[in-house]
Amino acid sequence: MSRRSWGVAVGLTGLLVLLGGFVVGRWTRVRYLALPAPVHEPVRIAVLGDFHLTDEASMRHARACLQRALAEKPDLILLVGDYVHTHHGLPYLARALAGARAPLGVYAVLGNHDHWSGKDAVIRTLEQAGVRVLREENLTVRKNGTPLTLVGIYDLWFKKPDWAKAFRGVPAKPTHPVILLSHNPDAVLSPYRGRATLIVAGHTHAGQVWMPVMAHRAAQQLFGRSYIPKTRYGTSHPYGLYREGNTWVYITSGVTHGRSVPRWYTRPELSIIELVPEQSH
Repeated sequence: MSRRSWGVAVGLTGLLVLLGGFVVGRWTRVRYLALPAPVHEPVRIAVLGDFHLTDEASMRHARACLQRALAEKPDLILLVGDYVHTHHGLPYLARALAGARAPLGVYAVLGNHDHWSGKDAVIRTLEQAGVRVLREENLTVRKNGTPLTLVGIYDLWFKKPDWAKAFRGVPAKPTHPVILLSHNPDAVLSPYRGRATLIVAGHTHAGQVWMPVMAHRAAQQLFGRSYIPKTRYGTSHPYGLYREGNTWVYITSGVTHGRSVPRWYTRPELSIIELVPEQSH
């Protein structure tokens, strides 16, 4: 093969790799996880976040993801923030969440974009859609004889959380599952982390554009930013399931396809997490 032919082949391969990344970035998946927990029977949880609603197309995509989540028949649905990108996305939020129901309820915390876009308006729209917004508070739901405590905080970019208020009444060593909802994964660094069986977060979009973790770290250090919004924990842990002491941590890739920067080799997702009795795992 001539040098010119090699050049053409390499160029075409590079183009296919480049374009393939954008195709992958439009390919929504359902991520399934089974985690051992102190439950008497399995508890099925759907987790969605980072809708970043801006227009009709983003609303249709978010709604399709919600419908896929509902088809999984979860016991409860957890929403982890950034439902709108700016206040222009507010009219689409109620339509995206229409019909969001689960036997144990639908619960949400706010993300940084929700605060910037008008916190009160976002909360009002979520509540009108039947979603319970957790604001530095906790509540306990039950599936038959299995209790489950949900703790929610405001976004860490908005304010320093009142952890004591959010965890009021939650024992230091709970005997049933405690799930902490936080848009920002830096909640993992809280001294209250040990009280949570599971922390669910978003914010990172799995990096939006795939790069090795060390490349994201270097970009943060050299330029003060990377495709991962700046977080201490999230820059090193941009996506997936982690274990910190006795606490499971799941950082979802999020629903959004991306606005100014489209996804490249990172996939939008909805997550189905099933808490299963510890002895059965």
